[in-house]
Amino acid sequence: MRALLIAALCLSPIVATPVLAQVRQNNPNAANQSMEYNSEMRSLRQEQTTQGNTLQMNIERNQAATPTPNTGPNAIGPIGGGTGVGVGR
Repeated sequence: MRALLIAALCLSPIVATPVLAQVRQNNPNAANQSMEYNSEMRSLRQEQTTQGNTLQMNIERNQAATPTPNTGPNAIGPIGGGTGVGVGR
């Protein structure tokens, strides 16, 4: 059992090597294409992150610029204090 396992482990690099060699022979630009694809994916991911951060910053800026109503004990009521209905007109 152990001998079979050791033989399989020893033969696996020999079997895998021709497959890798065939890939390289059939497409010598495979490594360049893979790096180009990965670079494009990183670029798109960075662009999405930048857009998301910009959107979040704009949301936070708009929320910070909106004043909150004063509802505490020292709140000043609306000027006029009336109902909005003109009396005697």
